[in-house]
Amino acid sequence: MPRVTILPGSHTFDVRAGEQLLAAAWRAGVGIKSVCGGRGKCGSCRIEVDSDGAFRHALNPASDAEREWLPADALGQYRLACQCEVIDDITISVPPESQAVKTAPRKPYTLTDTPVLPVVARVPLEVDGAYSVPPRSLATRVSQAAAHALGRRSVELPLDVLADYSLRPGFDGARKVTATLYRGRRVIQLLPEQRDSLYGLAIDIGTTSVVVFLCDLASGGMLAAHTAANPQGIYGEDVISRTTHIQQDIGALGEMRRLLVAELNRLIAQACTECGIANDDIVDAVVVGNPTMQHIFVGINPVPLGRGPYLPVWSEGAEQEAGSLGLDIAPRARVFVFPMMAAYIGGDTIAAVLTRGGDFYRGTHLLIDIGTNGEVVLSHHGRLFATSCATGPVYEGAHIRCGMRAMPGAIERVWIDPDRTIRWSAIDEPGTRSASRPLGLCGSGVISSIAALLGGGLIAADGAMTQARVHGGDPDATKELVLVPALQSQTGRDIVLTQQDVRAVQLGKSALRTGIEVLLAECGVSCIDNIYLAGTFGNHLEPADILKIGLVPSLPVERIRSIGNAAGDGARMALLNRRHRQRAITLARRMAVLELSGRADFNELFVENTRLGEVPSSIGSGPVVAMAPAMPGKQG
Repeated sequence: MPRVTILPGSHTFDVRAGEQLLAAAWRAGVGIKSVCGGRGKCGSCRIEVDSDGAFRHALNPASDAEREWLPADALGQYRLACQCEVIDDITISVPPESQAVKTAPRKPYTLTDTPVLPVVARVPLEVDGAYSVPPRSLATRVSQAAAHALGRRSVELPLDVLADYSLRPGFDGARKVTATLYRGRRVIQLLPEQRDSLYGLAIDIGTTSVVVFLCDLASGGMLAAHTAANPQGIYGEDVISRTTHIQQDIGALGEMRRLLVAELNRLIAQACTECGIANDDIVDAVVVGNPTMQHIFVGINPVPLGRGPYLPVWSEGAEQEAGSLGLDIAPRARVFVFPMMAAYIGGDTIAAVLTRGGDFYRGTHLLIDIGTNGEVVLSHHGRLFATSCATGPVYEGAHIRCGMRAMPGAIERVWIDPDRTIRWSAIDEPGTRSASRPLGLCGSGVISSIAALLGGGLIAADGAMTQARVHGGDPDATKELVLVPALQSQTGRDIVLTQQDVRAVQLGKSALRTGIEVLLAECGVSCIDNIYLAGTFGNHLEPADILKIGLVPSLPVERIRSIGNAAGDGARMALLNRRHRQRAITLARRMAVLELSGRADFNELFVENTRLGEVPSSIGSGPVVAMAPAMPGKQG
């Protein structure tokens, strides 16, 4: 079998002859970026092959897709991993901009004061001995002890719970037993000892990242929060790419689910180790996500979500046993998966709305979650309306020349000084005071740079670059503006914003803004009190930037508020208090969904809304230049 070595890190693994390099790398735990899901349509999986020609025949010849994405004079040195078939032993390098995020993305959360009323409880039992009179089976004695402790006539003791119990040492002679009950009437776990600890999980499954919260169900405290990139990224960075893979190969559904559950179990193990608790003390879980992620998590084919009439296969809130889902917690623990309303409005949106207090239902408010898909919820005098817009992965840094995920080295802010100098700030390395030199632009950096350049007069309202160089001097080549010179970047190449980047943002901006305007018009709304920005991306946006480019309707900047990972916060609320689960189901039923596809007014407004907001420049005239960082590795 051919052997592949990947640098940096010297990861070495065997592959099948003819196997796709991208898939083999992910299988071996080496993440290579793949925005399009390995279809040769994005160029994000660029790798470097040793330039001395030693491995020239270790890969198949370059494909047409590679000739489209790679310069002709670089085809011998660079390849696209998704187009490479491994024939012989080879060593390759993955440049920083092609490395998939394997570290935890930033996932903010808000500690909420939720009254504790969990759906589960642990009850100490005094079980009669085997020789007690009258003679009774162990199941009968345990059931009677539980009913007596709860003051009920009877409780349910399923046979599979008893089977699990029978595998524990000393089960038949234990007199002091702990029963974990679901909703006070069904036993889901028996332990041949006294144990009062009670824990649960809130899980937020996003297209880009996943987060696991470990909570104490007795006190309501959050004990640990662990986040990681969604390992399904090998199949594409958006839900459409992943759904397409499943449509072409139904086996991809099982593999995506396996990757996801394995990563969740890794995070669960980290949380348990950190807090010194046993996995079987986790006896409840709540899961939220977008509809595609929720379908994949429970093993349901999500393909119908992506084709007319765009309906989910299931939409009601559901409960399944943790063991059947493969989660490494108490096997009979119930896992509550949030309800969803439509093909692109899922449990994560419901969970975000769940976090809003009474003020949200008085007056008129917008809750917006901006990501690869933009969800918009309008609360108008107590009535709820929702819609969804296909903004694309541009806000995650995808389809941007120098785009990347939000990770150390990603530029997240850009501004222009009065002396016409372009400045920037990048995300720090965790635990250090100085970041690496910049690698590229994350989503908030893309928005910030366009807002700054628009305000500085370098981008016109129609998106055209007014002062830009033409790459390579070719008149037909794309225009670009240098934000960070090559000498100051980690890649050794200029970090630029191109004309195509601006156009991609215009399309995503217009989709969201048009969706908002159609929703407001449909509901007869002309004035908004507040806008709430949910999600990781929304939490890192500057309200002034999104107002500058016209991403949202004009509003005083102080009335645009970031509310963090509201989906995760809502999941924790439903974990800690069972009444919020019913609230979630009620919200899903009362929320009216506006479908935008095929609407003539959407198409008409879309073209108009591609224009960027015009902001008079307060910066003096003259050429703008990219400068070295004011603080090395931190700002420029």
